[in-house]
Amino acid sequence: MKTTWGYRIWQIVYPIGIYYVVSSLIYFALELLIGTAVETYMLRQLVCAACTIPVTLRFYQQDAVIRNTVYGKKQLKLDGAQIKNILCTLIAAAALGIAVNNIIAMTPLISASAGFQTANEFFFGGTVVYELLGSCLMVPIAEELLFRGVVYQRLKGMMGTVPQAIVLSALIFGAVHFNLVQFLYATVLGCLLAYLYEKTEYFYIPVLGHIAANTIAVWRAETGALSFAYEPSVKGIGFTIVMLLIAAGAIWIFHRNFSGKTE
Repeated sequence: MKTTWGYRIWQIVYPIGIYYVVSSLIYFALELLIGTAVETYMLRQLVCAACTIPVTLRFYQQDAVIRNTVYGKKQLKLDGAQIKNILCTLIAAAALGIAVNNIIAMTPLISASAGFQTANEFFFGGTVVYELLGSCLMVPIAEELLFRGVVYQRLKGMMGTVPQAIVLSALIFGAVHFNLVQFLYATVLGCLLAYLYEKTEYFYIPVLGHIAANTIAVWRAETGALSFAYEPSVKGIGFTIVMLLIAAGAIWIFHRNFSGKTE
């Protein structure tokens, strides 16, 4: 049965809308219950993310049934090649996250983005425990379930081409962060995560990548580690180039490993 473009677009927009409606309602209820203090912001985000997972999981499972019927169910394997894929995922996401954050910090974007400064203040205003449970665990699971598990897969089916679906899903992922700094960071990271998911077809791969990138970001923010790399100095630029090379190398090894396994 043929469907109109309007219906196909609705299939992309609808899950995103449901996700943010549920999240906003829970967030509003939490503000009434525990207040709006900066210190409890990540706790509220953690709970909101956890509450959206069952809703988004339903979309993901419905789509998975169709994919499994058409293409067959992919069996979960944890052999040597897959372990190498996991390691490459963690290294690539962490190194790319470091590099992109460094590049953005070297520009006037952060000082010019009031939205990012406000988000950053709230993001790191609470306890490390909430940051780790929220930003480094629950939020990656919730966001990957929606943006890679549902949005990317539906875009790929709608557009019929993987590269376009990767880029468009990443742009949508970036746009919902609602400020330029996070838009740029999330778009680059989103491209990587969608690519990794496409190659392996295992949902946990982009989740692990997202966790790695966020964990490194929290570690740097809380400890001040690698702060020299935020400066446009020889040392900072050199370190950022090394991180880009490490990310590129990990992606190359990942691609070769995957290609060798499937040929």
